[in-house]
Amino acid sequence: MPIVIRRFTGGALETNAYLLVDSSSGDAVVIDAPLGVTAEVMSTAESLGATVNQIVVTHGHWDHIEDLKEMSEELDARIGGHPDVRARLETPTIVDTPQPIPAVTMHDELNEGDQVVVGGHVFNVMYMPGHDVAHIILYSEDDGLIFGGDVLFPGGHGRTDVPGADQATMNRTLRRFLDLPGEVRVFPGHGDETTLAAEQGWIRQISED
Repeated sequence: MPIVIRRFTGGALETNAYLLVDSSSGDAVVIDAPLGVTAEVMSTAESLGATVNQIVVTHGHWDHIEDLKEMSEELDARIGGHPDVRARLETPTIVDTPQPIPAVTMHDELNEGDQVVVGGHVFNVMYMPGHDVAHIILYSEDDGLIFGGDVLFPGGHGRTDVPGADQATMNRTLRRFLDLPGEVRVFPGHGDETTLAAEQGWIRQISED
């Protein structure tokens, strides 16, 4: 059965969260937790008869985790992310956040080659640093889907002028997309979805520089 995808946008930077539901089993995963989306995620999951088992954090920037504690508690869901994001989740500071973010426990470490399973749908974890040292994305080869956080947007990529970011690393990360099919749909952390084919031109330009 097809996977059901719902997008929720919240917080000052209009950050996207995604609810992925296997329509056959009702198994579900949420990707990222921007401010103010928990109630809508919960009501949507309920309307779809879904049970959210895990919240996957693409990276630890504040706008992606503001609702993480509330969401994980309300959904009784495990939290998964790259090993290097653990400290920012479990001992957050207000140094790089507009307001304090409550600490949460990260249950599952997700790194390159690991898998996130949503019913009959398998997503491979790809480690994609450049915008953040702890950035991962989820890629389903069978479904032709990428949930990419702040790695790839329509016409561009996540900022590399913030702490932990690096443009050369980002360029290497982006080149990995050239090895994937162009028809793959990309659901970014900000803005509307795109496809790899739509972004290949400027990514190739980076590869040639």
